[in-house]
Amino acid sequence: MNGVADWNGQSAPELLALERLDRDLFRNRLNQKNANDALFGGQVLAQALTAANHTIDDSAARRVHSLHGYFLRAGRAHGPVIYQVDRTRDGGRFSTRRVIAVQEGEPIFHMECGFHAEEPGFDHQAALPEGMKRPADLMTLPELAVAMGDRLPDWVRTRWSRQERPIEVKPVEPERFLHAEGADPHRAIWMRLPSGAGATAAEQACLLAYLSDYWLAGTAALPHTVPMPSPALFMASLDHAMWFHRPMRVEDWLLFVCDSPSAQAGRGLARALIYAEDGTLVSSVAQEALLRPRKA
Repeated sequence: MNGVADWNGQSAPELLALERLDRDLFRNRLNQKNANDALFGGQVLAQALTAANHTIDDSAARRVHSLHGYFLRAGRAHGPVIYQVDRTRDGGRFSTRRVIAVQEGEPIFHMECGFHAEEPGFDHQAALPEGMKRPADLMTLPELAVAMGDRLPDWVRTRWSRQERPIEVKPVEPERFLHAEGADPHRAIWMRLPSGAGATAAEQACLLAYLSDYWLAGTAALPHTVPMPSPALFMASLDHAMWFHRPMRVEDWLLFVCDSPSAQAGRGLARALIYAEDGTLVSSVAQEALLRPRKA
């Protein structure tokens, strides 16, 4: 099998670029690997949703309202991914798509996603938590690597010091972001993807799905592992569900308010409400992950 280029992180929309092989069959051009040297799950989410978007008639003005996916196998970071789309339904105002991501003939991920042509209706949202610090008052990870200095393990300081990361991250409570041993499993993080500027509304939703796989699952491990993330812990996403409430821009700061209601039997569930900086609730997300201590 031919290889595929590594994503350099410079342009987020480039990660969404797919080659159309047939009417509902697509192949990716770029890969991003995770800390386990496998495909990053957020990449597969974003590209699978992109493939589904390519089968939705733009004139119908339908935008994704939810997705539900399962990670079946670890993706190979150096091989292309084939995305097969099934046009399950096109109704009066809703469309449904099923996407299967395949490598070397084996499914590594499958997803159901729904699209809706907006209509008038009721409107309410959970309020932005009171007293939440804003991005202007917080430090980025490279800045925290300097400010926290020797309080950070060497490998964490090295990782946080990287300046070329595609995503800008500002933890609301840096100490809780690193570890919260014995504390309630929750944390809040501001994130943005500057290279997403100029993306279409459909691409913005795909990039938000990409962002939603960062830092979420680790919330379930915070009370149990120091530091977090930890080289002593193996984490792998099992499933991912997401609901898209209102328009947003990923190049602007977005607040992820995360919590974990349960961890048990080697699995942990994490949830997040995602807010724009003006307090608009733009999305909700939930993910279950494998949490397995690494053998010494």
